[in-house]
Amino acid sequence: MKRSLITLSVVGLMLAGVAGAAVQKGDTELELAGSFTYTSFADVDGEDGGTATLFNVAAGLGYFLTDNIRVGGGVSGAWSSDTSAYGLAVNGKYHFMPANQVVPYVGGQFALGWADAGLATATTYMYGPVAGLRYELNPNNDFFVEYQFQLWSGDAPFDNIHAVVFGIVHQFK
Repeated sequence: MKRSLITLSVVGLMLAGVAGAAVQKGDTELELAGSFTYTSFADVDGEDGGTATLFNVAAGLGYFLTDNIRVGGGVSGAWSSDTSAYGLAVNGKYHFMPANQVVPYVGGQFALGWADAGLATATTYMYGPVAGLRYELNPNNDFFVEYQFQLWSGDAPFDNIHAVVFGIVHQFK
């Protein structure tokens, strides 16, 4: 039974009926993700900080406490022509309809980060909400797309970042 066509930018995926269980209590996951992010830099001494596009990669581990609740942690790195940033993060996500092949979720994240923007080096932290969709490719692998709104504080050269993250998750059942 065909469900619908979901368009993600220019990529379309045809979805088939309901799967056995895309996510469930006790699953441990390894995640690999990447994104291009639009970044707004902080104003310095009354001058506009400007904007940039960053390339970001991240890897993480997650565990399902229940069929709906996943906790995790990970590492990330981001680079542009004049900025690099690295981070350690924790996150929590609530998954709606965990038995479906397409599983929407919402959550939050917190990270400690280190950024190098040319002449300045900063230690900072980031927090913010996430929302996404997982698509079960097979019983052990899911594709996901996620929106993140990242709020940066401390000495960060960033005010905020809007990110669309694409990745793959491998589940150890």
